[in-house]
Amino acid sequence: MSPSAVQITLVRHGQTQENLMHILQGQMPGRLTEEGISQARQLGDTLPSGYYDCILCSDLQRALDTAFILNEKLQIDLIPMPILRERDFGIYTGQPYGIKLSPDEPTLESIDSMKKRAMQFLHDVQIHYPGKKVLVVSHGLFLRVLQSVYWHKDIKEIFPMRNAETRTIVLEDTL
Repeated sequence: MSPSAVQITLVRHGQTQENLMHILQGQMPGRLTEEGISQARQLGDTLPSGYYDCILCSDLQRALDTAFILNEKLQIDLIPMPILRERDFGIYTGQPYGIKLSPDEPTLESIDSMKKRAMQFLHDVQIHYPGKKVLVVSHGLFLRVLQSVYWHKDIKEIFPMRNAETRTIVLEDTL
């Protein structure tokens, strides 16, 4: 790893009531369940103190709540960032998983739009956090898109993350 490389540990937020109800949360705040709180606490117990430089976090409540729990131990800067939000499902928000999404629906954020957000986020992190270790708390679909951009793969090739799961990527000098 080069001295200017950025190590990013991706974290999906803890389980929410909406996850249990199998609904598309999109940009709803979301409410962590007791299990989701427990998942975040367990993950927090495994993260080494003094290792990470900051937490970059979606500004949606379920991700913020997870990040705050992780930060109880870490005590580092926690920076909410709208760019890390989940997909905006528009009129489909709150609908059950598996509902047919029309790609022509103007209120539905496209996967291409999410990819642009992911590329912009990775670019910004590379510029503003060289040589740092960054914890990123976000959402299942957005983290899949971010990984697909990073690995130059189709989103279907990226296995979904479980609640409170982590994965690590490293941004070298160029994307």
